[in-house]
Amino acid sequence: MKFQSVLLSALALAAATAAQAAPAKVADGKLFKVVTEEDLKQLVLTEGHTVDEMHPFEAPSVRGKTADGLYFVLIGTACDIGKMKGCQGAMMQVRYDDDETVTLEGVNKANMEEAAVGTWWDKEDKTVGFTRYVVMDDGVTWLNLRQNLRVLLDVQESALKYVFPKTEKE
Repeated sequence: MKFQSVLLSALALAAATAAQAAPAKVADGKLFKVVTEEDLKQLVLTEGHTVDEMHPFEAPSVRGKTADGLYFVLIGTACDIGKMKGCQGAMMQVRYDDDETVTLEGVNKANMEEAAVGTWWDKEDKTVGFTRYVVMDDGVTWLNLRQNLRVLLDVQESALKYVFPKTEKE
């Protein structure tokens, strides 16, 4: 019995790993007027990242992780409004814990210099974030969703230098 239990656990783990490694193929030109949590998961996997957690927030959401270890979240917004089932918006974010080097001036500079992402600072929660928001009104292609995620991950890296300036010791 013990061997059977170990074997079943190993098979379940292998199936879960295989599901992450082989995302469903979505045509780049497919038009989305809403997204679901499953769509957000497929977006993470299609871009070659791993799904770290499903549903980390109350809204449909997925936390992904890049090969370099950067965590990001995709959150469905404006969900199930009226007769429209699904989320009519997708918020894409990278979040960091703040430190003593974060200033409003640095956040403002990041917003001016790297306008492709919105940079924000929640002083109370000690969080700095970079956001890209996609509105699905009239439809957005799968490729456009993919490109928005790529922009977030690339540009937030450039904006970091304004928000977290190096100290003189470094």
